Amino acid sequence: MKRSNVAGSLCLDFVNTVDPRHAPQREERLRDYAAVLEWARQAGIEASPLEAAAASRVHEEAIALRETLYAIFGAVARGETPPADALRHLNDELARRPRQISDGFAWAPASGDGVLAPIVWSAAELLTSGPLERVRECPGDDTCGWLFLDTSRNGSRRWCDMRTCGNRAKARRYYRRVASGTRP
Repeated sequence: MKRSNVAGSLCLDFVNTVDPRHAPQREERLRDYAAVLEWARQAGIEASPLEAAAASRVHEEAIALRETLYAIFGAVARGETPPADALRHLNDELARRPRQISDGFAWAPASGDGVLAPIVWSAAELLTSGPLERVRECPGDDTCGWLFLDTSRNGSRRWCDMRTCGNRAKARRYYRRVASGTRP
């Protein structure tokens, strides 16, 4: 599995592990704990394999966390108030995943949870330090739904990735103009 890093934030990249979000047939990129570990490795998160029962539990927690983060940041992108139950879930996750300063003067998990902790912290930092006004949801094909930080100077980024959703939208507009006889 190749990790997408178009979002500009670790927690939003994690939310984008289902594609497209709003389609009836979605590709689940976190099919099992091994896929969660692979995604984490590509994101620069160090984590260890777990025994089957623990791995299954962490996989379920990862999916629940991803959907909670989508509920929160999707609402933010739409200018809505995030659901209270989603914020409660994120606060519970933060309480379960304390952090400490490591020898290299960086944040490290205070407990053994190395996979989801950095994602939870990333979400908390984005919510508390922003820039929340720059969180966007891609409208591509009306099904994409990926979240991203608009880091463009004038805040006009519209697509998760110009090479995919943006390019398809431009092609659709072009074909509509050609079909209607309007000069491009």
